[in-house]
Amino acid sequence: TIRKDITLTAKWTENSYTIYFFADSDATTGTGPAKQTVLFSEHTFMPENTFTKTGYTFLGWSTAKDGTVDYTAGTPVKNLTATDGGSVTFYPIWKANTYTIKFQLYGTNAGGTTASMTMTYDKAANLTANGFTKTGYTFSGWHDGTHVITGIAQGTTGDISLTAQWTANTYYVKFEANGGSGSMGDQIFTYDKEGTLTANQFT
Repeated sequence: TIRKDITLTAKWTENSYTIYFFADSDATTGTGPAKQTVLFSEHTFMPENTFTKTGYTFLGWSTAKDGTVDYTAGTPVKNLTATDGGSVTFYPIWKANTYTIKFQLYGTNAGGTTASMTMTYDKAANLTANGFTKTGYTFSGWHDGTHVITGIAQGTTGDISLTAQWTANTYYVKFEANGGSGSMGDQIFTYDKEGTLTANQFT
């Protein structure tokens, strides 16, 4: 029997894996990007976001819920896992939107300033203290066009303009006999309303 040397060459099948895109929480709605099955050495691109989350802006994709951005949409990636048939899961990462609260003053005999404030969607906050003044009136709150509000709730979206509301002051007029006799009760008046003085009851 004649024996000859034999050379054997290893043959390889390139591993493949699947990339999944899942929502990060129940607050995230919509259907995510389709899964991608790619070869180990194959380039693919991180997809555009198709999820939505009210009050938030999409920043990028992360392999951890509530993590930091690993890749932004459109970034080329490869070699995410060497395991054949393995998988890699990405979650959307969001940034809470900000918006502006503006304070307005209308009417005569009024002045002063109240600085605007910047709000963040996922935080509640008290409103800026009133800096306006109006002669003869006391500040009674901020009005959003529907009702008076005292604070901004978590989850509020969009710029808001609030108008100062006022209550007219009341004052008393006291009557003195000035040498006469008898008595008269005090009379209440409202700053912005005319009134007739009580008829004299002194003698």
